[in-house]
Amino acid sequence: MAEPGKLTLDSRRRDLLALAAGLLAVGATAADAPPLELALPASDGLPVLGGGNTRATYIDFWASWCAPCRLSFPWMNEMHDRLSARGLRIVAVGLDRREADARRFLERAQPRFAIALDPGADSARRLDVQAMPSSYMFSAERRLLFSHRGFRPEDREALEGRLRAALA
Repeated sequence: MAEPGKLTLDSRRRDLLALAAGLLAVGATAADAPPLELALPASDGLPVLGGGNTRATYIDFWASWCAPCRLSFPWMNEMHDRLSARGLRIVAVGLDRREADARRFLERAQPRFAIALDPGADSARRLDVQAMPSSYMFSAERRLLFSHRGFRPEDREALEGRLRAALA
């Protein structure tokens, strides 16, 4: 474990920082980076990222053992109800290794948005998920707009504002 205040970087983060530094050196921006591909299928028949006529996709990584995840699902249901007609697509990606655990969680949570299960956590590795839950907002072009770690009831208003701004 790293000492408090000390920054440690794994090889993936070092590679991403090197890429970003290289892009800056030649005057490129994040918009110049290739769009992210996540071909994992979701319950609505579309890949987790891409497809459909959405303006933005909010991807949330969760697990059945995660207490803040239980708090985020009712909020995501609300956001789905309020903003899906404006082009928001929500996809919650479960990372439980045992499908039965994920299914029990979903029976209680009753999501009204798309679900994907990724027991191997391949998609989470692609996005370097470090906390549960972690969420990522992507444009229709599959470009990252923002990310958020964790979920607390006091996050709701600010997150909704960011979702609305992404759809504007």
